[in-house]
Amino acid sequence: MAFRTRDLERATHDVGVHLQVALADLRLAQAEIHVLGHLADEGPSTIGEIHRSFGHRRSTLSSVLNRLETRGLIARSINPADRRSIVVTTTPAGTSAASRVQAVVDDLCRRVASETTTLEQEGFSAVLAAVGRQTRTA
Repeated sequence: MAFRTRDLERATHDVGVHLQVALADLRLAQAEIHVLGHLADEGPSTIGEIHRSFGHRRSTLSSVLNRLETRGLIARSINPADRRSIVVTTTPAGTSAASRVQAVVDDLCRRVASETTTLEQEGFSAVLAAVGRQTRTA
């Protein structure tokens, strides 16, 4: 088998470290970076949507959101479309930080794309989609 779990673990670790180093001045944990990246890509999201995106335990996600809110990077409000849920949005400072996260990720993707073919990128995307399906159903 060409695909090895250890390769996936290493790549995941490398990306996380890259994000923390590139965004060191923001003093964010990897989970906080990922949530801001999600909000940059998706816009305002319910806590349930963020949870489905990352699969954090609810208590872990609550802690991440609490830290981001305490730092003034996000705000939580009642969802006007469904008053039983909470919507998370970025504040102006959070939007700036989220844009930086998005720029670092986009730059990494461009650099990786410059070293790989379209076919390799499509294969990689297919593998990532399969990993997501398998981990979300396990």
